[in-house]
Amino acid sequence: MDRKQAARELRRALELFANTLTDEGTMQEVASLYPLWSAGQAYSAGDIVRYGETADGEARLYRVAQAHSSQADWTPEAAASLFTSIGFTEDGTSVWVQPTGAHDAYQAGDVVSYDGQQYRSTIDSNVWAPGVYGWELVV
Repeated sequence: MDRKQAARELRRALELFANTLTDEGTMQEVASLYPLWSAGQAYSAGDIVRYGETADGEARLYRVAQAHSSQADWTPEAAASLFTSIGFTEDGTSVWVQPTGAHDAYQAGDVVSYDGQQYRSTIDSNVWAPGVYGWELVV
């Protein structure tokens, strides 16, 4: 087996693994494993695709809501009936996810959506939920 073939098979194995994940925070951590959305592609309900970035430069993930063949003007951002944003609100704000340690803790200035409201972290290495400690309501 040549290196290109091995790389393709490894990439496919990683995509299959990524599709078994159910936690949106974990999905976002490995966003590069999901395929880029493209026009002319047949998608099944439940497929996960990568399309665009947030203001913070993070990849945006979308779950296919209904099976379809994509068209250039049916991007995940433009066709809300076909895609559901994962891990972000419609305006691109990250949905708060409980950090698992220092490596994914929120930093001062990070803005998240929590229980329908936006909060800004007032401290670095913030692992607390908004409303508990280290957050201010964004108005």
